[in-house]
Amino acid sequence: MFLPLFFKSGLSCLIVGGGQVASHKIGILLEASCSITIIAPKISGYVAEEVEKQSVRWLEREYAEGDCEGYQLVIAATPFKEVNRRISEEARQRGIPVNAVDDPELSTVIFPAIWRDRSLSIAVSTGGVAPFMAAEIRSLLGRYARGMGQWVETGGKFRETVKNAVTGMENRNLLYRKFLDAGRPGIHDTPPETSNPDDWLSWLECIKKPDK
Repeated sequence: MFLPLFFKSGLSCLIVGGGQVASHKIGILLEASCSITIIAPKISGYVAEEVEKQSVRWLEREYAEGDCEGYQLVIAATPFKEVNRRISEEARQRGIPVNAVDDPELSTVIFPAIWRDRSLSIAVSTGGVAPFMAAEIRSLLGRYARGMGQWVETGGKFRETVKNAVTGMENRNLLYRKFLDAGRPGIHDTPPETSNPDDWLSWLECIKKPDK
């Protein structure tokens, strides 16, 4: 079982391997503004394109012991299990999170299937048991959550208003509950441009669904 966590963007990452498996990881890491180094004797396809664009750094050689030093995340993406095992062992010894693609036994972290809508992210993982199902479940949840990103951002504005005007976590939580109970605003329900909690509460009463 893996503990679900979100890492802050901008990590310094090492990927060992330059094939299709590495391509998928590069796309995810670039989206998170990570600094990426590739170690591989050969690269192809999308990996080569990103190297050409200088989005990632490529060291044209085989993996060697000590290569993991200085990185915050290591990905073993070679087609050779024994090489991936050596990479995993070195990363663990150095206390660096490591993902060995399609091998939970060698991984301390795994990549979930991600769905995003503005500030909202939904991550789906099968704990390495059936990773081929994660993308399908992500799509199902995404269809239900479509448009909720804007609701989350409205909630962020409400939270800032409450934090600045209300003391005590219990009092704040009561107001957060009112926000949730009001339900999701419609596309024409524009939130107030104010830092007055009373204005927000009046707005929430206006959008509150009849069955709430």
